Amino acid sequence: MDESDIKFAELRRRAIKTLKSRPASIERMPIEDVRVLVEELQIHEVELEMQNEELRSMQLELEQSRKKYSDLYDFAPVGYLTISEEGRILEANLTAATQLGMERSVLIGKPFNLYAAENYREDLHLHLRKVFKTGQSNTCEIKLNGRSKIKGFVQLDSTYAEDADGQRITRTTMTDISGRKQADENLKVFAAKLEQSNRELEEFAFIASHDLQEPLRKIQAFGNRLESKCKHKLDEAERDYLVRIQNAARRMMQFIQDLLKYSRLAGGINPVGNVDLREAVMEVISDLELKIERTGADVEVSDLPAIEAEKSQMHQLFQNLIANALKFRREEQLHIKIYSRSTDNECRIFVEDNGIGFDEQYAERIFVPFQRLHGRSAYEGTGMGLAICRKIVERHGGNITAKSKAGEGATFIITLPVRQQS
Repeated sequence: MDESDIKFAELRRRAIKTLKSRPASIERMPIEDVRVLVEELQIHEVELEMQNEELRSMQLELEQSRKKYSDLYDFAPVGYLTISEEGRILEANLTAATQLGMERSVLIGKPFNLYAAENYREDLHLHLRKVFKTGQSNTCEIKLNGRSKIKGFVQLDSTYAEDADGQRITRTTMTDISGRKQADENLKVFAAKLEQSNRELEEFAFIASHDLQEPLRKIQAFGNRLESKCKHKLDEAERDYLVRIQNAARRMMQFIQDLLKYSRLAGGINPVGNVDLREAVMEVISDLELKIERTGADVEVSDLPAIEAEKSQMHQLFQNLIANALKFRREEQLHIKIYSRSTDNECRIFVEDNGIGFDEQYAERIFVPFQRLHGRSAYEGTGMGLAICRKIVERHGGNITAKSKAGEGATFIITLPVRQQS
């Protein structure tokens, strides 16, 4: 018999007792009044029956809700634990029992640290102590020991609470993260191997470029000797062969040097500083002064922002872009315009020219190493300049694109992040 049944029985007992205490008054009542009273009692009886039916329906719904909650609690994808201030398990759902590899009845009352790996028990103790001390939620990762079904790591998320008796407890969820930890470990191993491979590749590129340049220097040196000593003895075809050998050696030397520059960009950025981009561009213009004068080019530089970057690479970036414009010019005077548009988060630098331009379908191809849109006889170069530009910009967290139409010039757009000053 539940509490509502007890209350109803007590109410009925009191009503009967009250009714028996006044039989004389009922006997003296007129028959019509008695009939009215009986009718009211019958109505009241029906009302009570309806209330009882509603109570039984509510009780059934409550039982169903309790079962649903119990199922959700027991079969949740994470373990649920209630832990006392002494570190003992007061409650556990079936998932937690499965994770710890024990029957739920066995877990109740056991110290939770029995299931933690020995070198993680102090972490568990500090985790629980912080929750009880601050009353705030806390998270930690511990490794379970051989007693548990999970042989790896779990994440504990604990929240302070008090039970109905005022006892201080934590409500703790336990999530299996052994798969994630293993993936993190694999990623660290892979990153270490990749870093080692990059170092070895960079060393190989440096050694190979050095070793390859040495025979090329000899080819150039002996070619120069032949030209100075035997030029008058060679016929026109033989002199042409000698020029071709020297040009090929020079191109190969430039190719190796560009390849070495590109390979050196594979690592991380060297220490950065605040770089005034306008100042960097003006230094490049000074370096290219003779070539600019020889081509009759006009270079206009607007205000440019200062950003956090590696100065030598910003110098290389703008040197390649300006030299590229000087190379691919038309017969009319070349105009190069460098300007920027900035927001709080990024700056966009535009390098615009009125040169020969290119078909925009090749806008991606021009940034690929060794890709050329024109024959070597028309324009010299190795096809590495713009590839180096893209690598520099990407290493600084930005991107570079190009817009153009054949015969109508080109615009290179560099987007770089602006790091907020602390």
